[in-house]
Amino acid sequence: MARALRLRARPESPSADSGCAQIPKGGRFAAAAVSIAVSLLAVSGAGGAATQQTPKRGGTVTIPGVFAGNVEPGCLNPLRSCGLEDASSHLTQVLLGAYEVGPDRVHPRLVSRVDIRKSPPFALTYHIRPEARWSDGAPVTARDFVFTHRTVRRYTPDDTSHANVRSVRALDAKTVRVVLRSRFAGWRGGLFFHVLPEHALRGEDFGSVWTDRIDNPKTGQAIGSGPFLVERWERGKQLVLRRNPHYWGPHPAYIDRLVIRFGFGDPLEALREGVLDVYEARLGLDPEVARDFQRIPGVTYRFRLAGARWEHFEIRMGPGGHPALGTKFVGGKLVRRALAYGIDRAALVRGVFGQLVPRIQPVQSAVFLPSEPYYEKNWFGYRYRPDEARRLLERAGCRRGSDGIYSCAGERLSLRFVANSGVVSRSRALELVQTQLRRIGVEVLPKFAPGSVLTGQIIPSGQWDVWIISYFYLPEAPRDIAFRCQGEANVSGYCQRLVTAELDQASRILDPAQYAAALNRADVQMARDVPVIPLWNEPSIAAFRSTLRGFTPAEPLVAWNAENWWLER
Repeated sequence: MARALRLRARPESPSADSGCAQIPKGGRFAAAAVSIAVSLLAVSGAGGAATQQTPKRGGTVTIPGVFAGNVEPGCLNPLRSCGLEDASSHLTQVLLGAYEVGPDRVHPRLVSRVDIRKSPPFALTYHIRPEARWSDGAPVTARDFVFTHRTVRRYTPDDTSHANVRSVRALDAKTVRVVLRSRFAGWRGGLFFHVLPEHALRGEDFGSVWTDRIDNPKTGQAIGSGPFLVERWERGKQLVLRRNPHYWGPHPAYIDRLVIRFGFGDPLEALREGVLDVYEARLGLDPEVARDFQRIPGVTYRFRLAGARWEHFEIRMGPGGHPALGTKFVGGKLVRRALAYGIDRAALVRGVFGQLVPRIQPVQSAVFLPSEPYYEKNWFGYRYRPDEARRLLERAGCRRGSDGIYSCAGERLSLRFVANSGVVSRSRALELVQTQLRRIGVEVLPKFAPGSVLTGQIIPSGQWDVWIISYFYLPEAPRDIAFRCQGEANVSGYCQRLVTAELDQASRILDPAQYAAALNRADVQMARDVPVIPLWNEPSIAAFRSTLRGFTPAEPLVAWNAENWWLER
């Protein structure tokens, strides 16, 4: 099941077992922002120790289609879905934006900096890099930013980020000023995710161009601002990008071509047969898949200790849930805290992933990833303390039965833990939690269902107590919706006015540090209330040709630094 961000975040493949929570979309240009690569643990000798080598030029690298894997876009226009997968995520190396998502944060790309006016009228002044230019030699200018905004507003009127803009005006050739109708925290990812070439598209019907290629309609020549250009699209098979020889960045791409492959079938076979050179797999769906990748000859593999998917237990506090967990029960907060102390999260993550990634640790925040600069361990206090858990249950007025299980609020403390069927990490986690919570007098009743049943029937009905689920977090992407009072994605029924006030304030903060401070204040309060219990950031394994150098795993946007890749021959 998938709850998707569109930077706010970007949708994952809506498969029934994807197991990722879906947070409602924001700006369309934000659609391709993606996950963050963090600490890498090299586990294959094929990669060898880091040495200074001179990158070699030439060769081709083939990667899977971004996000949806086997699903290709209906067209290459980044503002149109064309009825199928949106092409925006496939074009991040062709059409650059003001910012890009890197391994741990959002970095300036086409701009050197943005000045923020924090008092009315709220404004953003973008300073475009002097060296930034299009592949035909034309400079990237403020007129391109103005044109991009007007095009987005005309062809994507539901883009909420650009709807927050009152005006976009060129101050000079390399400076553009954006005046906002209202402040919003996600502006760095939500505005100007792709910048369009005004000189090539002026006077064209943008709703009909760029169906099969990204070119200047006036000349027919491929165009872009990134390290690669679209060479050709073989529908049903692959999208071929070639090196942009006039790329203005630190260096042109080292490889000649980057091929995005669709419909490749079994990724293990694709790697083994050379159909793919790179593949990244989520270990949460099946940790044992790592063993299969390790057996492929000529392939290097690395584990990413923590990714962008925040796995947690979400506690039902509204109608339908166990009354002892809800706000109407005077001891509800004590019972929820007892659950947090009664779950050995360190043992849990080791039990699920430890044999493969022994350094994995439980996550200690509900608002930031460990890789992000503003991550604070606000939940660190909930270490495994079964005696404290039982003491809290007693304080809440719960009474232990002859079989060792407590009764609270007039009902036996038997909790329905629901999860997607077919997700190995979750079924293993519930086995372990069942044993752990039994020790403190709580009975766990696991229930598994396909994603469509879980999100279409069980969760909306409220007839559950604890849901194991993941949210897909991205740098700069607002991540507060599920915790607001009556938020559109709030399925737990949690409502805390202080948390909602902090989240409301954060959503209107332009400065990243102040935004983070507000989120962390909200997180501290949530740690007191325990509407959720953080578990882990899902690790993954990246498998790639042993001759590929410069590759940094960053699932699902595999090619985020592809201009630095090179092949040792």
